[in-house]
Amino acid sequence: DGMPVQLADIARDEFQEATLTWQLQNLLGAIRLFLKSAQKGHEVGEYCFRFGQYHELAPSDIKQAMRWYTRGARLNHKGSTTMLGKLHFALGAKDEASRVLRRTAAPSSFGGELGDSLAQWFLAELNFQSGQLREAVRWWKRSAENGDVDAMMRLFHVFNTGAVGIPREESRGKHWLLSAAAHGHQEALSQISWLGPGENLTKVERRWRDEMQRLGWL
Repeated sequence: DGMPVQLADIARDEFQEATLTWQLQNLLGAIRLFLKSAQKGHEVGEYCFRFGQYHELAPSDIKQAMRWYTRGARLNHKGSTTMLGKLHFALGAKDEASRVLRRTAAPSSFGGELGDSLAQWFLAELNFQSGQLREAVRWWKRSAENGDVDAMMRLFHVFNTGAVGIPREESRGKHWLLSAAAHGHQEALSQISWLGPGENLTKVERRWRDEMQRLGWL
């Protein structure tokens, strides 16, 4: 980015140290290091994101968190954008939440090739609360395919019982329950004691079952 090589190396080192310091729960120390790195032009969006997260911690300052996430979102930073959408959702600004979350939830967007699973989850919840269940299922499915276990459990419950506009499909419900269990979801694991060798499973479901048996989960 036109930064002198030595300065770029220092900024990268500071960023790596900041990430480690954050993992060790020294949050203010980490933020100071993220700032030093950002002042050299390295990962500025990540600095905004971490400062936003810091302000969400108790005693929270949601106004400041919004301010920092907004800054990060302007830089098309995935985490900042999704968290900004989450806060709008939590504060009841559903239209703004939907607009912001779609920026990272959509495939091939700032959220990556498959979209951001967390943004997809929040969009699904937003549609669910608005009574748009089919649209909610569409976003839960994207989130679940992206590895979100809570979305897998939402799909299990929806398909296992059925709802307005969503026919009951026990085999699809079972598929998402197994998927959540294979990802270590405790509620899902507690519900699959029926899983025997004679159970009619697809190839991927058999692989999940075998892996869970290998891990001693079944």
